[in-house]
Amino acid sequence: MNQILAIGVFLLTYALIVVKPGKINEAHAALIGAILSFIFLLKPHQILEALGISTIEMPQPLVTTWNVVIILATLMVISSLLDEYGFFEYCAKKAINASKNSGQRLFLNTYLVVSFIALLAGNDVVILTTTPIILIFCRNARIDPKPYMYASFFAANTFSMPLYIGNLTNILIGDSFGLDYFGFTRYMFLPTLAAAFVNYQLLKYIFRRQIPETFSTDENVDAVIKNKPLVTLGLAVLSGVIIFGGIANYYNIPISIVTLSGAMILLLAERRIPHRLKKVSWNVVFFVIGLFIVVKSLDASGVNTRIGEIVFSGLSDNIFVATYFVSLLSALMCNLVNNIPMTAMMLSIIQQAGLSPDMNTAMAYSLVIGSNLGANFTTFGALAGILWLESARRYGWNTKMTDLLKIGLFVTPVAILGANIVLAIELSI
Repeated sequence: MNQILAIGVFLLTYALIVVKPGKINEAHAALIGAILSFIFLLKPHQILEALGISTIEMPQPLVTTWNVVIILATLMVISSLLDEYGFFEYCAKKAINASKNSGQRLFLNTYLVVSFIALLAGNDVVILTTTPIILIFCRNARIDPKPYMYASFFAANTFSMPLYIGNLTNILIGDSFGLDYFGFTRYMFLPTLAAAFVNYQLLKYIFRRQIPETFSTDENVDAVIKNKPLVTLGLAVLSGVIIFGGIANYYNIPISIVTLSGAMILLLAERRIPHRLKKVSWNVVFFVIGLFIVVKSLDASGVNTRIGEIVFSGLSDNIFVATYFVSLLSALMCNLVNNIPMTAMMLSIIQQAGLSPDMNTAMAYSLVIGSNLGANFTTFGALAGILWLESARRYGWNTKMTDLLKIGLFVTPVAILGANIVLAIELSI
């Protein structure tokens, strides 16, 4: 009975997230699901465990949710400062100016600069920053923005893979499996390059007739940083967070202490604390908290264990087959329940599957690939896709869901294949 009720609460939560009736947003939906879970399914100690707090019953929670939430909020502080003072816009406009009226070079530069920004700030920030710049420039240059919009979308989702703190799903996976901070990048860097190469070449082929050889524009795209001292400090803090995050991980110090320290430095330097804190997407923070309580109800009722038995009962011992299967499965699941709830579910399922330590690690990294690249199937796979389309519509551009799905189904399984071939080789060495 508890299993049926837990599934019902999860499905209701997901329905509210997708439909958004009335004024309900994603955070409200997750918190409603969390309240229902608390009333009907969970004991007080299980709520604490869902929040990542140790209890007598579970001394080592699956994910230290409080740590993940602090990392998420403080990284938003850092990236929003760099964004507001024009650093990411500066990078994007420099790339456009470097294209020298070549459509092919503009396509390549768009892909490269979006990849670079995504590496620093994550896919959500880069999409919100570069989408208006791409659309306005293409309109003034009288060229079809579609190839460049797709290039930016695929690049943003791909280059959130290499860093432990590059994506919320990466943080969740790394925290849950206790992955080594720099080891994460060591394993994920080459698979990211493989997926990026596949994405670029296939997208370039798909849009070969829509990318002009040359274009002309009378507009000079100015690239100006609004506050150079603060941006310089912001970049120094971000670099420090990336480096010292690895040191903290090595000594088993919560990475949130490092990100919180970096955010505090910028808050004190900028002296606009209320303004900066308003830039944090608190809805996403509460969404994550509520979601983990809902997923805990699936765990406590035995649903995740049952799913794990089904999924992993026939899992191949071949490392490549196993990783590709889990990456592709998780990527497809992203587009059924979004990548954050998918990752939260899969963490519990994999952890309870009774796999060997080596296979457990392989599943963790394959889940990283699936949770990131799965966002390239549809706009529903991740928050970045929703932001991409909403931002584009404000500037008069849209794309058919069928177009994105056709391109995603053609490109993404091949990109996942390329990433997993490299991952399997790395894991076998």
